[in-house]
Amino acid sequence: MLYVRPMLRAMGILTAAVACAVLFGVGIPLVWVWLASQVQPTVGGGTGMLAAAVVILGPLASYIALVVFAGRFRFTQASGSAPEPQRMAWTRSRGEIRQKARYTSTFEEIVLLAVLIVGFGFEVWFFFFAKCSSALC
Repeated sequence: MLYVRPMLRAMGILTAAVACAVLFGVGIPLVWVWLASQVQPTVGGGTGMLAAAVVILGPLASYIALVVFAGRFRFTQASGSAPEPQRMAWTRSRGEIRQKARYTSTFEEIVLLAVLIVGFGFEVWFFFFAKCSSALC
């Protein structure tokens, strides 16, 4: 018996995670480096402080804005179900406490997988493709 729906869901999550990894792990930093190269003065050598600030603060500001934007949405596993009322701990008996399974939402799965893909990609690049001439690498 083939389970097509779970496979399609897994492939969708993997596709979304790869897209997020490319966009947020490579795309945003490269856009900020390009913007810094546009504000870099061409006359005289050295790096301008504005270009350095753009490269350092730009991606950080982008990721903070992304977290604030994503925090506005509520990502839950079960949609349409009313939340169960919460009782305080001292009003329940030990036998009454139920252990609920904690599910990871699809959004969390995509973000976690994207972070792992970006981390693995940078590790592969660092150890196999970044040719460092000094002994510090």
